[in-house]
Amino acid sequence: WIETRNYKQHHDRRFAQKIEKPRSGAMAMVGVRVAAILLVSIAACFLLLGHAGAVNGNQAPHSPSPVIAIDLGNTNSCVAGYSHGHGQVETMFQLCIPTWVAFPGDGSVLVGEDAKNHAAPNPIFGFKRLLGKSRDLEREEEEVRELMVRVPYKVVGRERPLVQVQMADGAVKNLGADEITAMVLAKLRESAEAYLGRAIQEAIVTVPQQYNDPSRYSMLRAAELAGLRVTRMIDEPTAAAVAHGLHRKLRDEGNVLVLHVGGGTSDASVMWYVDGVFEFMGADEDPFFGGQDFDQRIVDHFVELIRKKHGKDLSNDKGVLGRLRTACEQAKKALSSQDVAELSIKSLVDGVDFSGSLTRAEFEELNHDLFLKAMALVESAMRQAGLDKNKELLDEIVLVGGSTMIPGIRRLVTDYFDGRELKNINASVMPDQTVTLGAALLSHPMANGYPCMGGDRRQWGYSTDWCFTD
Repeated sequence: WIETRNYKQHHDRRFAQKIEKPRSGAMAMVGVRVAAILLVSIAACFLLLGHAGAVNGNQAPHSPSPVIAIDLGNTNSCVAGYSHGHGQVETMFQLCIPTWVAFPGDGSVLVGEDAKNHAAPNPIFGFKRLLGKSRDLEREEEEVRELMVRVPYKVVGRERPLVQVQMADGAVKNLGADEITAMVLAKLRESAEAYLGRAIQEAIVTVPQQYNDPSRYSMLRAAELAGLRVTRMIDEPTAAAVAHGLHRKLRDEGNVLVLHVGGGTSDASVMWYVDGVFEFMGADEDPFFGGQDFDQRIVDHFVELIRKKHGKDLSNDKGVLGRLRTACEQAKKALSSQDVAELSIKSLVDGVDFSGSLTRAEFEELNHDLFLKAMALVESAMRQAGLDKNKELLDEIVLVGGSTMIPGIRRLVTDYFDGRELKNINASVMPDQTVTLGAALLSHPMANGYPCMGGDRRQWGYSTDWCFTD
């Protein structure tokens, strides 16, 4: 039995033992360790189930309805799950939409692609950063202020930041981040229901590891407003590790690094997997760094090129910049698999077509300092976990987020770990789908059990999970 507060001490002690003797020497203790693992696992089951009751007094009765997995991202949000047909092969599905909401002025609400493509004056995006925040806290006030610089809408309120929305009748309405999030979750739920042809009432949701209790409760409220009962809340790095099967691959124990470079946020986490539990040993984040910064560097590059070549200043033309940004984002993605990307935009300025090219070398030169910001997160997490001077004791690396497909970032990761073989860098699952797919695997109704703990077999538990069972 390991008490939660003693995980770090226990890990460091096991750590020292691994340094002193080869890993192969551990085989002699397999029988003893298996018995110990069983005892600890049983105890962990009772601990987690007890925690579940303490977290939520509203206990969810067992339901045969499908359980979906939802990953709310700053840029895109996804839903995944399993289709269960009578006599048919069971298959996993996944659907994604932009995390955008818009109010066009006619009383309707647009969500996803419709919101992103609509010419609404004040589209709402980036609101995930507001979940559970309080501007009365200095650090969270700084995050809210930074967000306000980057978005077209106003944020008001202190204890509970609210987004100002211009309604159809001209009135201004203030909406909480949980209310806006609920609109996205409802859209994902409707999409899954249309795909499955069945009503959905339950979901597993993923959240950033750094989320505190207010942020997690805010996510729970958003799900409730969307008509969903949360059966399990999983940290995103844990879901990513599960997507790559590390809970089985590592067998008894191991150390895992998860590097996430998303559209607007990035983070790195080091986890210790032991006795069926992923325990966080170190983590760092940058809530305002991600793939959008790479896009902006390309946009700035071509804006300057157009100014010099055509004498046109595009820096204040939002419509033109939006079209250019879309083309630059496509070029960035193309450069992950090819050496040169071509840009072609019809009637970009004054009816004049624009065409240009960008090489991978140019892209990496434009963004090298940003790549180093991602590696700074890795170094910080490794240092907190005590692995910065013992990198060889890191067993697995998981890359999450579309931007980790960039060769320049992958090369820096490999260099940091002294040329670690790519077989230990888990990227076989598409990085921008990893978290959702991991959560979907845990939504599978194995042996008539819950997606949390229970049923006819023990399912994998995680010390930071919030579980809701009967």
